[in-house]
Amino acid sequence: MTITVAIPTLNRPGDMAEFMPTLRAQTLLPDQFIVVDAGDPSDLADQMNTVLGETGMEVLYLRSEKGLCLQRNVALDHATGDIIFFFDDDVELEPNYIEKVMECFAIESDPPVGCVQGTLIDPPGTIDGWKSQVYRAFGLTHWTTEQDPDLYIAGGVRFLTDPKEIVEVPVAQGCRMAFRREVFQAERFVQFLPGYNQNEDVDMTFRVGRNWKILQTPFAKLLHKESPVSRIQYPAQLGQLIYAHWYFFTRHREKTPANIAQYAWSHSGLMALALGRAVVKAQPEVFHGIKDGYERCLRDLTSD
Repeated sequence: MTITVAIPTLNRPGDMAEFMPTLRAQTLLPDQFIVVDAGDPSDLADQMNTVLGETGMEVLYLRSEKGLCLQRNVALDHATGDIIFFFDDDVELEPNYIEKVMECFAIESDPPVGCVQGTLIDPPGTIDGWKSQVYRAFGLTHWTTEQDPDLYIAGGVRFLTDPKEIVEVPVAQGCRMAFRREVFQAERFVQFLPGYNQNEDVDMTFRVGRNWKILQTPFAKLLHKESPVSRIQYPAQLGQLIYAHWYFFTRHREKTPANIAQYAWSHSGLMALALGRAVVKAQPEVFHGIKDGYERCLRDLTSD
């Protein structure tokens, strides 16, 4: 099977310069490498040719308007691989990453394997502990060493930090997801938020998971540095997350009393944590994020 690696990027040529040597060092090289750049002019295209030009892979540099899902879809329009890897521009791969993910696509199953993610080295956020238990109680995204991945009613995810074996998971994370090409005959990324997105990966892979199996392998490792460059701040993230939860719930969940109650509970937890942060860290900007999130939900509701 042929392989495409695709990366949407925005003003992170330094991070890309750190990623590309880890791509060149792979035990199984891709056939095609696509970068879709929505940032300021830079020498990134020249860097790509310098680092990867002699590897034999096709190196393709594309320009696009800004938008994470938009950029991924532009990459899909030009991708030729049977398997398409999407990474964030601030990751670094262990040398056998691609090889170990490709082994998962060779697993026979019913339904077939349609999406695979590797495992993060030193994942971000709170792992287990009391904070994780609070996030779990409200159905908000958190990380755990336990072997029980989950997807909550509003789109919060219980991510595994270190699975002991290849395991089935409900959704995949955007910085480390690979897809079988056939997946995109029916699905594309949806740009439901402008620019930087929250939970667009959950929306996409949830839809994929209706017809395909999603796996996580502990044998393919990568580092996600979470570069501060071009990353929006917490108040704006909060506003986007409020709407992302609304979007996921209204598009993908039955509106039963039990589900509505779970959604309301999850949202109350998100608001309690946000208001606590606003007070403890003296961040009045948090209220602007909350206002923006509710306004997006209201526009969505009235447009329907």
